[in-house]
Amino acid sequence: MNKETQQRLRAFIDLDGTLYHGSTMIEGANELIATLNQLNVPYLFVTNNSSRTPEAVAKFLNSIGIDARDDHVLTSAQAAASYIQKHYTKQKVFVIGEEGLQQALSDSGANWTDCVEEAWTTDIGVVVQGIDRQLSYAKLEAASAAILRGAAFVLTNPDLMLPSDKGISPGAGTIGAALQAATGVDPVVIGKPSHIIMNAALERLGCSAEEAIVIGDNMLTDMKAGAQVGCRTALVYTGVTTPNNFASYKEKSGVIPDLVFHNLQEIRQWIIEEVSATI
Repeated sequence: MNKETQQRLRAFIDLDGTLYHGSTMIEGANELIATLNQLNVPYLFVTNNSSRTPEAVAKFLNSIGIDARDDHVLTSAQAAASYIQKHYTKQKVFVIGEEGLQQALSDSGANWTDCVEEAWTTDIGVVVQGIDRQLSYAKLEAASAAILRGAAFVLTNPDLMLPSDKGISPGAGTIGAALQAATGVDPVVIGKPSHIIMNAALERLGCSAEEAIVIGDNMLTDMKAGAQVGCRTALVYTGVTTPNNFASYKEKSGVIPDLVFHNLQEIRQWIIEEVSATI
């Protein structure tokens, strides 16, 4: 990387498995973010979580000791809402999802409903689906019927399972798989590893892919997403990927990270050295 690019370093940082596990901060996460702030390195928290609003994400991060503002957060729900407004303006949207997705659609100006009866009686142009822990058969039935009538199918993120207080619970991708099976229609996937959320992140920070580095623990989502758009990638062994399963995930993802770190302290030191090289 040349000096001009180094001076414009940007960071896209995964959350769950990278900065925290459950409700516990991973060691060094607070110091990593503090260093980015001190060095004036622009960054975004890029998350596949569609259930939380950016404000809720920032509040949670602050509660576990990581400095955060809501304008540093980009969720798959926000990226989905932006995608829908760009490609399906003025179309009525049927939502299977929680507060984060609903607020993102409202903020974007979308005309949306989560009312099952309305989904049957109005012309639905888009079905957008994220995690929904109040999911019912009636919602699946209405969404499937709308898709079969020609509505576009947008999936916030493909994660089949997600960490929870119970251990592992079905994710948005599991609900999406049910809709795919019912309709035979593949969704437009917004979250990582899709290029759509990464392009939204690049647009938010106003930078090129060559200026940015994606930091995360998951080869199948974080590293693949970065590689898809031409960002550099930095894998950290704090979550899904470990030294023991790296080879397996490399084969599954088809990508090789540009950088590999054992912990967040190593990433922090790399950033300090990267920025210092331009001074």
